[in-house]
Amino acid sequence: MGHSSSGGGRGRMISQKFKSNTSSTVVKHLFSTKDENNGKARLSNKDAKERVIDYIQASGIKCSEDMVKSIRDGKSIDFNAIAPRLDAPTQTEVVARETEMAQNKILYSAKLDENMRRSAYFETNKRTVKSNIMLKFVTKAMDIKLQGEADFTTTLEDPIELLKRIERFMKKSADAEYDFLDFWEANQKLFAMKQGTTETLMHFKERFLRQADLLQALYGVAWFRNFAVKTKAYAAIASTDTAAQDKFKDDIFEAVLATGFLCNCYQTRTAPLMLDGSGLLSKDGQQSTRYVEDSHGCDQESGSEPLPRKIPAK
Repeated sequence: MGHSSSGGGRGRMISQKFKSNTSSTVVKHLFSTKDENNGKARLSNKDAKERVIDYIQASGIKCSEDMVKSIRDGKSIDFNAIAPRLDAPTQTEVVARETEMAQNKILYSAKLDENMRRSAYFETNKRTVKSNIMLKFVTKAMDIKLQGEADFTTTLEDPIELLKRIERFMKKSADAEYDFLDFWEANQKLFAMKQGTTETLMHFKERFLRQADLLQALYGVAWFRNFAVKTKAYAAIASTDTAAQDKFKDDIFEAVLATGFLCNCYQTRTAPLMLDGSGLLSKDGQQSTRYVEDSHGCDQESGSEPLPRKIPAK
């Protein structure tokens, strides 16, 4: 308990020192999305990370070299893996063996204390560096993208993981070029995206739409229009009503999103809002009828009622 209390005190002092020692340093928002600069990042990710490293080294925080090494290696130091081990004595004579053992214990204790000290500072520094990256190094657009990630308050608390995610956003955008793996990952991420049990519906909607935009860019508008013609809902439209058919094809992407959104939201809490028909997935503010394929089998909670096949407009 005493160690924890001491660590907390050090954390506050480190954070204050970090701010005071770097307050006079001019830091531009170096981490920008690819979309912000006509498809080209303002600064390469490698160069931007080096600026972060320079900033950390100038900050005066304790054991900064461990954070610098972790950023350059792309992974956090595992202090358990590098923890010292007590060496066994090599002497055979009893007195010499006991002397060597006593010396080994002293050396082991000193190394163990140093390892624990570095580990404690490292955990404190991770929080400080992550906070400063978000405050001083990312643009507003990058900030919005990062905070929209489901693991922003978990995995991305680690500044090394945060920088990896930033690199992805710097290199890729809705109009960028993707390889086959990117295509697979984009599909997988959208289909597996679930609303958290404590996540607000609007926050989930924003995350869902951002990933859906990427998927639409990958497939292209024509693919969805061709898909619309093959749906049951399209077949139910009178063949002579070409205006309705065209409208349906125009709205197909939104209809597909509505189905996925209903399937993946936390339904017990959000079904009443869905039934309200307020056009939660409308991106342009226009309220239009949404045709949603039968969602039986999508309900995630036992006892939840089947969701409506059609979300009427207000």
